[in-house]
Amino acid sequence: MKGNRVNIIYLMVGQLISVFGGAILRFALSLFVLDATGRADIFATILAVSSIPVLFAPIGGAIADRFDRKILMVLMDVANAVLALLLFLVIGMTESVFAIGFLLFVLSIVGSFDTPVVGASIPLLVEEDQLEKINGLSNGILQLSNVVAPIIGGILYGLVGAQALVASSIAFFIIAAIVESCLKIPFEKREQKGNVLEILTGDLKEGFKEVRSNRVITKTIVIAALINFVLTPFFIVGLPVILRMVLQVSETMYGVGMAMFSLSNIVGAIFAVVITKHLRFNNFYLTFGFSGVLILIMNVLLLFLGSSGGFAVVMMAGVIIGIIMSAISIYLISLVQRITPKENLGKVMATIIAVAQCAVPLGQLVMGVLFKGTTTSVFFPILAVGGFILLISFLCFNWFKETKESDIYMVKEN
Repeated sequence: MKGNRVNIIYLMVGQLISVFGGAILRFALSLFVLDATGRADIFATILAVSSIPVLFAPIGGAIADRFDRKILMVLMDVANAVLALLLFLVIGMTESVFAIGFLLFVLSIVGSFDTPVVGASIPLLVEEDQLEKINGLSNGILQLSNVVAPIIGGILYGLVGAQALVASSIAFFIIAAIVESCLKIPFEKREQKGNVLEILTGDLKEGFKEVRSNRVITKTIVIAALINFVLTPFFIVGLPVILRMVLQVSETMYGVGMAMFSLSNIVGAIFAVVITKHLRFNNFYLTFGFSGVLILIMNVLLLFLGSSGGFAVVMMAGVIIGIIMSAISIYLISLVQRITPKENLGKVMATIIAVAQCAVPLGQLVMGVLFKGTTTSVFFPILAVGGFILLISFLCFNWFKETKESDIYMVKEN
């Protein structure tokens, strides 16, 4: 079963169609809510509420380890299609913002299950030496959909409207379910004692115990959370402030800048296997050290350069860091997949996702405070970000300076 190229193609194509359909759906609904209400606060509230279900990811991981993953993928896309149909009816009949918000919340719950299920399925279909390659491709599909969908959605929204875009997402989800039904994922039915709630509760406890007892995984989660606490919010909050308020670039250049950073994530994901070829835990700290120094150099250059020169420097630094961080993310995911027992993989992957993603909004709040009121100079906020990245580098050096590749696989054997 492992290494079956057709099987892997089914998985990647199914994910591409499903993720693209979801991105189109979210884009259409966000514009519709803005147009219908004209209020940014309502729009922001709906987006914030729809992000809460990431906390359900560990439950999705427990489900992924207990049930047939192919069936779960198909059922999730069928559920997405049904929810998209309900959203189609709401837009056409009532235009209720409350109903749209509620359905988006439910849609996000289903989506929070998707990543653990796919992440737990890949090691069953791919040889270990191909994990980075396939994980990078899977992540690249996600990033590419998030870049392409708004472009296509923006063109079509003005031509056909939100309801037609929602209808198209229904078709995408149905096609994805059909493609995924062709998958062949190994599944061994496990013994079930008690009702569903007792089983899932026990599995969640087992997953958390696996995370706590495995030092490599625990440290990996901490590093992932720290990255998401500082770098992700920096590019979400800090980069727009730097480009628009400090450098005062045009709308077109702003769009180009944000698109370049998104594309850097795709490049890092796709070429992760090449970029991380010589990466080991005992030299892991160098990537963060390099990123921190690069941010500090960018910070100094911004003091002396004008708008055009500053834009070029920010883009160069942002793209390089974006590629590195995306590749490291794939490296860490692949590592966890290698050393985690297959029966606990879904739960462990989901725990990492939940912890890492929860760090993002906290980091955004901190970044908002750091960049508050900065209209001419961002020297001290960027200095703080660069310093924090160097602290992560120092932490990695202390944790992993004596860690060898053989030590990681000993964890798996024990």
